Amino acid sequence: MIASQQTHINELVQKTRTLDNTIKDLQDKLMNSRAQWQAEHKEWIDGCDSLMACHRIAHLRTNVRLTQERVALGHERDSTRRERVAVIQRDYNLILFKARERELEIEADQLREELRNAADGNVTLVA
Repeated sequence: MIASQQTHINELVQKTRTLDNTIKDLQDKLMNSRAQWQAEHKEWIDGCDSLMACHRIAHLRTNVRLTQERVALGHERDSTRRERVAVIQRDYNLILFKARERELEIEADQLREELRNAADGNVTLVA
């Protein structure tokens, strides 16, 4: 009976060693899996950070182009406004010129009339 129990004890010790080795192997695998997961996790984080940085760069470039287009639009509007002002000034000066020309024509007509009247008066005086 002692031999049977000793054999049973030896079997249990052997099973315990086997289980301890299995536990150690599983713990090693778990540690390796965790290390691998952490490495993959870091790669994913780095990849996401890179992707987000690329997106930010693209977004900033788009904002720069939008700002450039807005500035160009502002310059174009300013140019158009200046052209309109120049046209209005030209039209105003043309109207002033025509008004002055009309005044001078009226004055010239009046002077001619006075000249004729004066000439008629002189002819009458001479006769």
